[in-house]
Order: sequence, then C-alpha cells, then structure tokens
Amino acid sequence: MRQLLDVTPIATESSDATSASALQRRTYEEVLVMGQSMPLALLRLAPSQAVSVRLDVRGEVEVSALETKQLVPLGVSLPLTQIPERVYLLARTFSDELRDRSLEVTFFNVNNRELTSYKLLLTVLQICLDVDANRDGIVDENNPHKADWKWGADGYGAILLVNSDQDIDYSDDKQDLDDYRINGLLDFKDFSFLVIRRIGPRDLPSGCELRLSVNRETSRRIRIFDELDRSSGHELIGPGRRDATIRDTEQDLVLAVEGLHYPDIDFDGLVKIDLTLSCEHEQVYKDQVMFRVAPWIMTPNTLAPKTVYICRLEDKSNRKLIEELRKIVGKAKAQLEVVPPSSNQGDRWMQDEIEIGYTQAPGKLMYVVLDSPRNRGLDDFPEERLLGPNFGLVTRESRERANKLDSFGNLEVSPPVSVNGVNYPLGRIVFGGTRPEITEDRRRMMKVVRDFLYAQQVQAPIEVFSDWLSVGHIDEFMTFVPAPTAKGFKLILTSADQSYTILKQLESDGYGKAILREGKYFSRGRKADITVSEVLDDKTLARQNRRFQEFINWNREVLKQELGLTEGDIIDLPALFEDDGEGRAETFSPDMVNMIVLGKHLVIPKPYGPKVKGECQFEAYVKRVLEPLGLICHFLDDWEPYFRGRGEVHCGTNTRRVPFAQSWWEAFV
Repeated sequence: MRQLLDVTPIATESSDATSASALQRRTYEEVLVMGQSMPLALLRLAPSQAVSVRLDVRGEVEVSALETKQLVPLGVSLPLTQIPERVYLLARTFSDELRDRSLEVTFFNVNNRELTSYKLLLTVLQICLDVDANRDGIVDENNPHKADWKWGADGYGAILLVNSDQDIDYSDDKQDLDDYRINGLLDFKDFSFLVIRRIGPRDLPSGCELRLSVNRETSRRIRIFDELDRSSGHELIGPGRRDATIRDTEQDLVLAVEGLHYPDIDFDGLVKIDLTLSCEHEQVYKDQVMFRVAPWIMTPNTLAPKTVYICRLEDKSNRKLIEELRKIVGKAKAQLEVVPPSSNQGDRWMQDEIEIGYTQAPGKLMYVVLDSPRNRGLDDFPEERLLGPNFGLVTRESRERANKLDSFGNLEVSPPVSVNGVNYPLGRIVFGGTRPEITEDRRRMMKVVRDFLYAQQVQAPIEVFSDWLSVGHIDEFMTFVPAPTAKGFKLILTSADQSYTILKQLESDGYGKAILREGKYFSRGRKADITVSEVLDDKTLARQNRRFQEFINWNREVLKQELGLTEGDIIDLPALFEDDGEGRAETFSPDMVNMIVLGKHLVIPKPYGPKVKGECQFEAYVKRVLEPLGLICHFLDDWEPYFRGRGEVHCGTNTRRVPFAQSWWEAFV
C-alpha cells in the first residue's frame, strides 16, 4: 500500500540564485481515493535556501496536518517553521473528469522569490467493494463489517452457497459448480453478489489499474463472474485464476460469486476477496470483503417430512409394504417417491446410500444430498434422480476402502439440545465408531467423511460405539421421536433387558408357550418360531444379550452426557440380539427402534412378539410408552424385504424434511 505521495525533490546547487529564471518546476499526476487521506512529505521537497512555502489548490481538496486535523492555510506564504513535516491531502467528493483538481507547492527564499514549484494534477475516485454484510439479502454500501464475521442474531458477515445443484439437464452428471459459465436465470438464485463501486471518470488515469484478487487457496474454492447481462457470463476468478483486471465502467459493477467447496478439514469456509487500485505498479488503495461458505446441515426427526424415498424391488417382495407406507406418508402430509428397479439396481438400502440435508444463505435455500462412499447399486441414484434445480449433491471418497460403518444408517442428528449451558440449536450429529478395547477387527467411519462432518461446525458431531453390531449402524439401537416435553423429544434406545423383563413376566403369567416370530421363516425354509420359554431357557442367548446390553448402556451414558439428557428423556424398547458368529450382534427379531419418524406417525417394524389374546405384547408395550406422547404407532411387516436382509424399513427408506425455521448463522453462536 502506498504510504506517501511519490514526489521527487528537485536537485539544486548550493547557490544564492534568486532570479525568476532560476525557478525550477515539476509536474506530477496522482490519484486520490475519496475519503482516504494521503500524506505528502512537504519539508523533504524544500530546497536548502527555502524559508517559506505557499500551497495553492484547484478544486475540492483539503490539506491538513493529520495529527491536529488542522487545515493548512492556502494561497498564502507560510514560514517553514510553521509547517508540519508532512501534510495530508483529502478529497470528500469524486472527480467529474481526469485531472480536474490540483495542488501546487511553491517554495520561496528569504527575499520571497520563488525557488521551486511542484504541481500535482489530481483525479479523485470513489472506490468500494461491497457485499451483503448484514445478511438482509441486499448488498450494503461500505458496511463497516464487510470484511468480518460474527455469529448470532446480532452478527454480521456475508454468506456464500456452494452451487452444487444442476439447473440445466446435462448429458452427464455435472453440477453447476463444474461449469465455467452462468447457466441462465436459474443459476442466479444460487449466487451471492459483489458490487464494485467505482465512481468518477469512466477511464482511469494512465498507468492505473483496478484489480480483483484472492489467494491461491481461495481461487480453488470460489468462482467470480462478470458481465451478468450475458447469458454465459465471464469468469474473472476461479480454479487456476487468482486475479483479474476490472473493466472501466461508469456504473456500479455487479459480480456473481459461487462456492465450489463446502468447509472441510483443509478449509474453514472463510474466503477473502481484495480489490486494489495500483498506479505505475504501486498499490494506491485496497478494500477487502469476506464470505463464509454456508455449511451442509442435517435435519432431525422432529422436523416435518416432505418426501419419503423407497426402492421398489424387482421380486415385488415389498409391494404390499409400499402401499401401506403410502397411506401413512399421506397422513403425515408428505409424499412417497418410489424408485424403480432400473434406478436401484437391486440395492434396497436407501438409508445407507444417502443423507438428505440442506444449505442456506439469506433468501436462498438448497436441498443437498450427501452421497455415501459405499458405492453399491444405488450409487447413481442421487445423480440421476435427485440432482437438479435447487437440489445439490456432495460426496466424500478416498482410496480407503469403505466398510459397513460408512453407510448412512450409521449417521443421524439429534434435535436441538442444551448441554451444560452450551446451546446446539441445530442439534448434534451422531455417528457410530469403535472402541479399541472391545474389538480387534476394528471398523470406523471413513476419515474424509468424519472430517467433513466436523468441518461444518454448526452441528458438533458425537461419535458413539456401533462397531459391536454386525451391520454396525446406530439406527439399530437408537433414534429420536418428538415429544411434548421441555426438550421436545425423547431418545429411544433398544433394550435387551426390557425384552427379558416382558418375557419373564409372560412366563410367570402362564404364557411360556406363546410364540415369537410365529409363522415366519429364515432362509432355506427354516422356521423362525420360538416360544417364550425356549428363549428364556437359552443360556447362550442370555449371555450374549448381557454383553450387548453393556454396549448399549455405554452408549446411553455417552448420549446422556453429550446431549444433556436425563433418564426421564429416554425410552427403552424391547429388542434381542444374537452373536453373528464373529462376536458382533445381529437382531434376533425385527428391530422396532429402526423406525421411520413422520411427524406424529411412527412406521415401526412389526416385531412378531409373543401374543396374548391375539395382541403382540411387544407392540402393546410400545404403544403404552409412546402413544401418551401423542404419537401414532403403525407396525409394518418388513420381514421378507428387509429383516431377512439384516435391515428394517428405516434402512430401506430415506426422508427429506423441512429445514429449520431459524437460519444457521443466527442460531449458532
């Protein structure tokens, strides 16, 4: 940044020349920025014989001693002893044309004869780089916080969306962020805007240049477009292009900005953009603005459903379930979208392939699907069926081979919570991992996915223990349901202990011969029927479930601590597990916790528990503990299409939900 007006002293001989012919003159051309004081080393210009100086100004320019802010008298000869070493030039209005103002400095000797004269021809520009710093959807003019960021309702700082949707149906699966041009009017809704205000003569003085620039890392994260009146736009800055010259204009120049990357381990989401005015390769002025790239946000079960996705299986084994589910989804005022076999490629586990969230900026909201790295039959589904206008896509993959914990049945988010005085108004992400002291063959969610989740900042993730399960997904032992309580929800956990309590009571009441899994079959026609007494007499099964219950209890304590819960916030549902032959657990019967939450409607796997007087006692228990919360329990038979494949109806579906009413930048502090 220029610290001093570049005026070179005139070399003079040591003489007593006093004639007018000895007067030496020099003319300079300079640029001032409106409102910015610029120093002139006045005494450094004085020849050795000078004893006084006169300053003459043409046009609106103030000359002062900055320390005292006292204006220097103009048009009169002043003793050098009364002049500060530096004077400061300040213009409060911009020029109408080039060189429409000037400052002339003339030095005099003891006889009041002119010795030397310097003339500065001045052009004054008003320059400003602006963004929507107060987040009202309108680009402010020179907001004092445009280069800062503060969270909260009283915060400030501009926000940038990652343009990850697809507003034009390309022949391939490209997203808008892959394109080097603007894709028509639909693309504008995904942009944030910069305004360059350069007021003054249309053309800059000779040798002056206005440039927009970012650092190398930022150039990989954003694109900036000019010429918005054209259909394709002109990329000024983007990957491989760090700076650009700004064209001459007599009007405010509006530039469109799009994000290319969500926050991640190597990117905190903040991008800085500089505007610099240089004259003869010397920086005269600099302005800076900042954007924060909007995070990807998950939606908890307490938010209303909009769309439920399910795969239609080619063998038609879930045809009846789909029709029953359609009725429940309709009661929840949502839509059911059925994915045909041609799109699911025989992969029924919709929950495992994707997680549907959203991203948001002032006046803008985009649903965004996070595609898991499992890459099975549904791998192309997000690109082919979801990616489109206002529906974006993000994925994280690495050379690391995906394991079962990388599926998104292993990814949930809590409702809003407060923990030890810390508020989490958007809830906390929960995903499953391992405990090294429990298993040798340890599995953990892929690091690139974990890093991505932590980097979003607004939903502070919690890693719990799911590696004790054969499939390894947290939706096998936990979920959240809405509740009319102070917290607004209940945590639902599986409980082998609760199962044994119910079964023991049934045997005590004389129902030991009641049958679990009645009329159901495993593979190869093996009957699944088993009596209450047979379950209770199985010491191996009891020993296994005591072990698995310890793992559930460990998670219970972690969740209580990390979510600020008490025992009164938790409901236990009966479930039994059995060893998969490798020391991990698989479900013994359909797992009721693995449910779909659609407002007050709960779609619960039919557990096929023991019946008394025609009523399943597991279902009866669930109704007793959940229906007082205003919830409606719908038990669906998912044995053939899902349970036999070691999953449940929740594993085979996915839900898009209404976003949070409160903006993330206001909610998170």
